[in-house]
Parts: sequence; C-alpha cells; structure tokens
Amino acid sequence: MKKVAALGLVGGLVAIVAVALVMFSGGFTSSTPVTITADRVGLVMEPDAKVKMLGVEIGRVASIEHAPDGARLELAMQPSMMALVPANARVEIKSTTVFGAKYVDFIVPTDPDGGHLQPGAVIPSDSVTVEFNTVFQHLSDVLAQIEPEKLNATLGAISSALQGRGDELGSVLEQTESYLAEMNPSLPQLQEDLVKAANVTNLYADTVPDLLHTVDNVTTTGNTVVEEQTNLDLLLLNVTGLANTSNQVLRDNEPNLVSALDLLTPTTGLLEEYAPQLSCFIVGLNNVRPLGEEIMGGGQPGIALSAGFFYGAEPYTYPRDLPKVNATGGPGCYGLPNPDPNVNAKFVVTDTGTVPYVPSTVMQPNMPKLFQLLFAGVYPEGGQ
Repeated sequence: MKKVAALGLVGGLVAIVAVALVMFSGGFTSSTPVTITADRVGLVMEPDAKVKMLGVEIGRVASIEHAPDGARLELAMQPSMMALVPANARVEIKSTTVFGAKYVDFIVPTDPDGGHLQPGAVIPSDSVTVEFNTVFQHLSDVLAQIEPEKLNATLGAISSALQGRGDELGSVLEQTESYLAEMNPSLPQLQEDLVKAANVTNLYADTVPDLLHTVDNVTTTGNTVVEEQTNLDLLLLNVTGLANTSNQVLRDNEPNLVSALDLLTPTTGLLEEYAPQLSCFIVGLNNVRPLGEEIMGGGQPGIALSAGFFYGAEPYTYPRDLPKVNATGGPGCYGLPNPDPNVNAKFVVTDTGTVPYVPSTVMQPNMPKLFQLLFAGVYPEGGQ
C-alpha cells in the first residue's frame, strides 16, 4: 500500500511538473499564426523568442525554418493583441545587446491604416540587427587582404611623420574646423549647384555626338582651306581690287547717289504705303493667269483674238487733259487676291479728273502733229 502511495505521489509530482512546463511554454494558451520572412535571422534567434510591439510582448516565435533564399519565422501571436497591430506594420529583428538574444519587433507606422493584422499574414522583415560575430567576420576578411608587414611599415611611416608635430597637427585641425564652420552655411547652395551641374553635364553628354560631328566638319573645312590656300589668296586679292574700284566709283558718284536717293524717297514712300494693295493685286493677277491663258488661246498654237473697230478717242489737248492727282483713301484690296464671284467690287470715286470711258460716236479728223505745228488752228473741235 505504501508503494502504491509513493508511486502515486511521484506520478502526481511528474504531472504537476509537466503541466507547469506546458503552461510555461504556452501549451494551454491559444495563439494566432503569422509568418515573417527575412534574408537571415542570425545565430541568437531561437524558438520561443519574444515578439514585441512598443516594448509590450504580444507573442512568441513558434519555429524557425531556413531556406536557400532566407528564413521563415512562424509566430504564435496572442489573439487579443492582433486587433492592436496595424495591417501595414513593419517588422524588424532586433537584439537587446550586442551579444543578447534577438526578438521580433513590430513597428507602428506613422500613418496606420484602418485594418489590423490578419491571421496567416506574411510580412517581410525590414532589417536584422548585425551581430558581433558578423562584424568580426568582416574585419577578419579585411585583415586577410592586408599584408601585416606592409601595414606595419605604413603605420611606422605615419608614426614617424607625426612624431614631434602634434602642435602643427592641432593647428591644422583648428584651421580645418574654422574652414568647415565657414563652409557649412554654404552647403545647401553647394548642393543645389551640384544638382544643376549634374543637369548641365547630362546636357553636355547628350550633345557630345553633335559636338564631335561639328568638330569633324570643322576639321574637314580647315583641311579644305589649307588645300585651297592659293585660290583663297587670289580671291582675297580680287575682292580687295573690287573693293578699291567700288570705293572709287562710289566716292566719285556720291552726290549723284545722294540726289537719286532723295528723289526716290517720295516714290519709295508711296510704294511702301501701297505695298499691301500691290501684293494682293499681283497675287490676284497670278490667280487669274490660267483663265487669261485660256482666253488668249494658251491651250493652242497662236493667239485667239476677237477684233473689231471702235471710234477713235479724242486726242490729248493741253491743258484740258492734264492729270489731276487728288485721290485719297489709301490702299485697298477690295476682295483681292481671292475675290468672291458673287460679290461686285466697290465702285471707287476719286477726284482725279477722269470720267468713265464713253466711246466717241463722232468722226473727227486727227491731223498729224507736224500739220498741227505748221498750220496753227488745224485742231479738232474743242482743241487749242
């Protein structure tokens, strides 16, 4: 009986210890799975590592799986904490100290969205704290590439160069500090200048092919000038002679040229004023040129005319037929150069002494000028 009681007591103690261990490991606590992916997890990341957010434990690491492309951490999250983790939360794998164990830390973003972390979510890790062994490994790789004797010689040379020059080195450092203090306010402008310089260099880089092509063309032009040097000299001599001759001609005729230009000033001014009308008239005349060619027989050899006889016009008499220049109104195209065939042009009335053409219906002798000079009084009716 005592043996059975002792066996029961031992069994009860084992059961209590087992239940305590299971409770300590969270075996009786429900959890929500979440997966974390990372390039690496380090040497001190173990299962049952803590999962925190803002320093508060919200779960634990259930398992760690290693893969060729990194590692996967299966987290056992506390269900009551899932609603407090934003859906867009970031994840980092950190360690408390350089040699301490790692833990998973959820980082709350500055602009959390309205949702929360869902069960089964897969979140990539942003960063993993570098371990001391990684630092030593990198340092070991660097030292393996450096030959100790050369390093020793370099350090010895630096030591010899600095020996006895502490004051000078301190002075140089002080001057450097003063220079940097003066340059520091100009750093933003320097940064802006560097950005602009980058744009300029990019522009130069884009135009380099055209620049090189231009240089090639200039080289070809230079070679041509060298090859035609004799002809170029002759050309310059001829141009010099022409310039001398032209100078002499212009100098001798300077008064005549000035007078001619003065006389042409009113004419050119009038032409300038009527330049729009001249332009539309010439363009309009050119537009009707094909029609005129057809009327005049342009589509056949020879010329097509419709000839007839009209009464002769009265001869010119002085001063009755003197021209009268008194028209005003300035230039006007009146529909040219593309007139509307359905619109009649305006009838312009000007004070020039002219009247619409009316054919003469009276036969009058038109004596030759010689007879008019020799025999005074032999004029048409109304003449003088």
